Amino acid sequence: MNWSTSYRTRLQAAFVGLGLTAIALTGWEAIHGATHALREATLDRLNAIHRSRCRQIEKYFADLTSHVLALASDESTIRAIEEFESVWDRVPPASAREERELRAYYEKTFLPLVEREPGGPELAAAWFPADPRTQALQRQFIAANPHPVGAKDRLLDAPGAYGEVHARYHPTLHRYQTAFGLYDILLAGSASQRLLYSVFKEIDLGVRLDLAPYRDTALGEVFRRASAVADTEHVVLRDYSRYLPSHLAPAAFLAAPVWRGGSKTGVLVIQVSIQEINRVMTGDMGWREEGLGRTGQAYIVGPDGTLRSDMRARIERPEEYLRSLLAGGTKPEIVDAVRRHGTAVLLVDPGESRPGVQRTRARVNVPGLDWSVVAEIDEDEALAPVRRLRARIAGAGLLIAIAFFAAAAYLARSVTRPVSALNESVQRLGRRDFGARIRVTRRDELGQLAESFNRMAGDLERTTVSKAELQELAGRLITAQEDERRRVARELHDDVTQRMAAIAIEAGSLARLPDTELARLRSGLDGIRRDLAALSSDIHGVSRRLHPAMLDDLGLGAAVEAECRAFFERGGPPVELVQAGELGDLAPEARLALLRVAQESLRNIQRHAAAEQVKLSLVRDGDEVRLTIEDDGRGFDRNQPGGRGGLGLASMEERARLLGGHCVVVSRPGAGTKIEVRIPVVGRKS
Repeated sequence: MNWSTSYRTRLQAAFVGLGLTAIALTGWEAIHGATHALREATLDRLNAIHRSRCRQIEKYFADLTSHVLALASDESTIRAIEEFESVWDRVPPASAREERELRAYYEKTFLPLVEREPGGPELAAAWFPADPRTQALQRQFIAANPHPVGAKDRLLDAPGAYGEVHARYHPTLHRYQTAFGLYDILLAGSASQRLLYSVFKEIDLGVRLDLAPYRDTALGEVFRRASAVADTEHVVLRDYSRYLPSHLAPAAFLAAPVWRGGSKTGVLVIQVSIQEINRVMTGDMGWREEGLGRTGQAYIVGPDGTLRSDMRARIERPEEYLRSLLAGGTKPEIVDAVRRHGTAVLLVDPGESRPGVQRTRARVNVPGLDWSVVAEIDEDEALAPVRRLRARIAGAGLLIAIAFFAAAAYLARSVTRPVSALNESVQRLGRRDFGARIRVTRRDELGQLAESFNRMAGDLERTTVSKAELQELAGRLITAQEDERRRVARELHDDVTQRMAAIAIEAGSLARLPDTELARLRSGLDGIRRDLAALSSDIHGVSRRLHPAMLDDLGLGAAVEAECRAFFERGGPPVELVQAGELGDLAPEARLALLRVAQESLRNIQRHAAAEQVKLSLVRDGDEVRLTIEDDGRGFDRNQPGGRGGLGLASMEERARLLGGHCVVVSRPGAGTKIEVRIPVVGRKS
């Protein structure tokens, strides 16, 4: 009963296991395929986005370059520089009161801005203009400007000659700045090396660009580079850096020389804010519309590894972004700078090894910029459909497993009951209860198995004998066979052979009759004599093979030697015979068995081996006799179909086994054959 229960359990487990295995393999393949497909699709989407962003950035700067060249070559720009340059000396220097008002503005506006920077108040003092005309111009258009910071460009009219030129050109340049989305448009004179005009009106208005501190700024750099350009179609570009006059905001500059009659009159500079780059990179905040979901984004990284556009989290969730920076190991002073300036550009290195992010990257082809566009999305979001698929597969797998278990339980009950009955009957049969039968109640394979068992049990009941009985029967059969051969040999020798000899003698007498009467008869009788003599010789050979009289008369050694000689006479190769030890005390059945093995081996060599060398060894080895026959013939493989040998080999093995010995056959194709038989001196009782 325990066996039946165990079998039923194994059957149920097998059904459920197969079902779960099939589900697992199918699910794994589906999940693996879906994951791979989603990864590929995500990478394709990210590649498309970063290529699109690269093209947009490249086009944006190409358009800016075209605008700069167009403005620099415009006649109104050329006249504006010339007129601002000509009226500069007519700007009245600032009075002491006006200087104080300007200083108060600097202290109120810029001291809080730079007090956390290295140098603090000294840095603010260094940026205060020393030129009285610059002080007067900044006081008039910045400090005394009624419009708030960020709207100083609204002031149009101002007294004095500079104010008249400003009123004439400011509206046009202001429209350009607004239309092109520029942060500022600036005009610098080549003769004075001074920033003569700006649309946005910051504290760089009127300053000398060839003197500190502006000489060391990005604006001072592009002014010098543009002033040195000899090509009228060349534009100088400077990557983003923090620019103090713009409240330390990131600023990039493009500049081109302004020409009049083959000589430079000045330099046109446009300042690009980070907002325009952010607008391009965020798709006007349309991340979801562009297939980037909740976490996808595209941003720019500069050659120093810091950002050149803000990341999505900084724009959508600024406080959460700042906390993530701190958690990621960013220095607190950098996080504080991001909070103050409202941007992570030039401050944060986004890193390349953030876990759980799929990312693609490409270089931007803009001369003068070493930027890379990065497009990325969290893997959790990209692979969310795979998780949903995994959950569905797990649910389906559970339901299928339950169904498989129920089916397995039903099938197990229907199978194990007849199998249990068969097991019980087999156990009874093993206890030699040959009356065991199984009741046949079904017509399927199990029913057929029960019927076959019943037939087998009936046959065993009628025919079964013990192993000892079988061995005794086999020995008796061999003994009877040898007795019969011995009887036939005696009859052939004592009767048939003698009569054949008499016939030959009589035929010889007839052959001596006179030639005149019996010439023809003599010829016929002579043939009869020869035929009868040959027949007598053949019958004598048959007699010797049926039971070699020499074995009884001269012993095993002489009989084996005679067989080797007869083998050579029949056309076989010479046999190298080795005999050693006393063989006289061997039991008759042992002597006969060894002789039969030698006969069968030599007969097989002659028929099948095509050997050139044969060696036969008959040696007494302690309490047993060892017979070894070796040849260098073609050999055979007993593991191949048909290679186990015929009845001859089986007879050798059976003879040795019945006498308590054993027979070993070693052969290999092309390497000859070796047969070794070992039989105890005192064998089993025959």
